[in-house]
Amino acid sequence: MAVFRDAIRRFNRFRRLQKRKFLLACGFDLYIKSQDRDVLERTIFPYVLKRTDLSEILFVGCHWYTKGYSKWFEEKNYWTLDHDVEQAKYGAGNHILDSIENIRLHFEAGVLDVIICNGVFGWGLNTREHADRAFNGCYDCLREGGLFLLGWNDVPDHAPFPPAECESLKRFSPFVFPAFSASRYLSDSASRHIYDFYVKPPATEHLARK
Repeated sequence: MAVFRDAIRRFNRFRRLQKRKFLLACGFDLYIKSQDRDVLERTIFPYVLKRTDLSEILFVGCHWYTKGYSKWFEEKNYWTLDHDVEQAKYGAGNHILDSIENIRLHFEAGVLDVIICNGVFGWGLNTREHADRAFNGCYDCLREGGLFLLGWNDVPDHAPFPPAECESLKRFSPFVFPAFSASRYLSDSASRHIYDFYVKPPATEHLARK
């Protein structure tokens, strides 16, 4: 009897492993949610949601796991943007099919409160020229005091250069995210996913730094 129970346990374990391999092969990398995405959903989103002064939100970079984010932000004016037509079905009702480099074509200057650009740098946004165009556009579209979150993987395949080297990001000021007491958070994941937090400073502060 004990041998039979042991065989059942081993068979069930084999089935679970095969299921996980199948899901991973199909791209379902959240069968076990990555720690960096858990931080995004459990720590970063709640902070944005509770701040009543943050209502105009743009989320850049869509995939199957972002589809439910519209529900999170249903009390906000929530936009998504992605250049890939295949990802449009995972975007918000207010979805823009375009590259982040062209953000100024879709938003007036100073109208956005938050821009979350996650998994875009190093995944298509791969040169300094393109990154500077994108980040300068984000700066222009944010209001003073608006937040810019850049999520990126600090691994050779997806970090063509340190994003902090971009001249466009030097226009921002670091934003100390309250939950981390820092302007950067390195997640405990194989991808070494980093969240960098920035804020658009008042015009007087920006001029003083020049």
